[in-house]
Amino acid sequence: MRIYKVGGAVRDELLGLEPIDNDWVVVGSTPKQMLSMGYKQVGKDFPVFLHPDTKEEYALARKERSTGPGHTAFNFSYSPNVTLEEDLSRRDITINAIAMDDAGNLIDPFNGKEDLENRIIRHVSDAFIEDPLRVLRVARFYAKLYQFNFEIDPSTWILLSDLSQSLKHLPGERIWQETEKVLQLEHPIPYFDKLYYLLGYPLGKRKIFYHYFEFESIDAVFKHRFNARNYSFWGRYTDIRLNPGLMMPESWWAIIGLHLRERSLLNQLNERLKVPKSYKRMSELVYDFRENYFKKYSELDFEDKVNNLFQCLERIQPSKDSSLATSICFLAAHNIIGSDIENWKDFIQKYSEILPNEEEKKLDGSQIQEILKKRKIKFIEEEIKKDLN
Repeated sequence: MRIYKVGGAVRDELLGLEPIDNDWVVVGSTPKQMLSMGYKQVGKDFPVFLHPDTKEEYALARKERSTGPGHTAFNFSYSPNVTLEEDLSRRDITINAIAMDDAGNLIDPFNGKEDLENRIIRHVSDAFIEDPLRVLRVARFYAKLYQFNFEIDPSTWILLSDLSQSLKHLPGERIWQETEKVLQLEHPIPYFDKLYYLLGYPLGKRKIFYHYFEFESIDAVFKHRFNARNYSFWGRYTDIRLNPGLMMPESWWAIIGLHLRERSLLNQLNERLKVPKSYKRMSELVYDFRENYFKKYSELDFEDKVNNLFQCLERIQPSKDSSLATSICFLAAHNIIGSDIENWKDFIQKYSEILPNEEEKKLDGSQIQEILKKRKIKFIEEEIKKDLN
């Protein structure tokens, strides 16, 4: 039995990054032997084991063969005779197909180290075309490694374009799993940028996200400028000013949601991808705040301005979390109010401090709510009058 470190841990170590997780492949072993050594089996489709002490994943070396469309239509062989090279050959891209033994020696049959040095994302073999999930994975690695100026090899791009037609076979949950990993990166823009060109305009039928949207370029999603301080970031978009509300993974998903043509389409997209509650809620709050207040502001009379803003604020609940409420407000105002966006931070903070005093706390709930409503309405009226003046 021989054990090798593989995949992302080796790739990140060679790039000088701190690996998030260590993955291991075991050659020449069986499930029975792994269990006898105290490992706990967790894999359903093929044997993956947790180390009894470190809890890191150890997978038996395996071969796979596609049996139909989709990510799960594969037959696996994981006999002790499967070699390390056979296991590495089934991986998606060369920079993820490098192994390291316990002495630190690299096993690199597909020249992944050379592609790392040349900043190339390249498929390992033509078997790449068998799994549509690889479209999302390559886009994710492109975003993850964007700061290193990686590019997708032209031959791989052709395969991605062909493979994108099979994304319809992926369950929504699996699409979301890859997307959520990207949303947790510091800057997810490159992921959506690549998917846009593969799945959106002008490719018509090849769509997962983009048939919901009204824009003709991914630029319309993130690359709006603010007349506020420069929220720029690394990479090739150094002159882009990011929305100051982009403070958490849910914020990035809310910005995507803002460009849906209708609220019903946001519901459909969240349902299609089985989006978790925190992402779903934030996307809905941001969308509704924008539609019901910021976009309508110039058309509303004074009373409706006050009432609409009150309703929006009560939904985002600044008194419970003023930081989150401020982020939602910033996102909802995306590319509408320019440098005045900064004024909302102080406004949200003051609104969050409208609370019952000690005497009022002795009243019943409905009375407290009515008192606070009048106080909040008055505060909103005063602030809007300042704006109108």
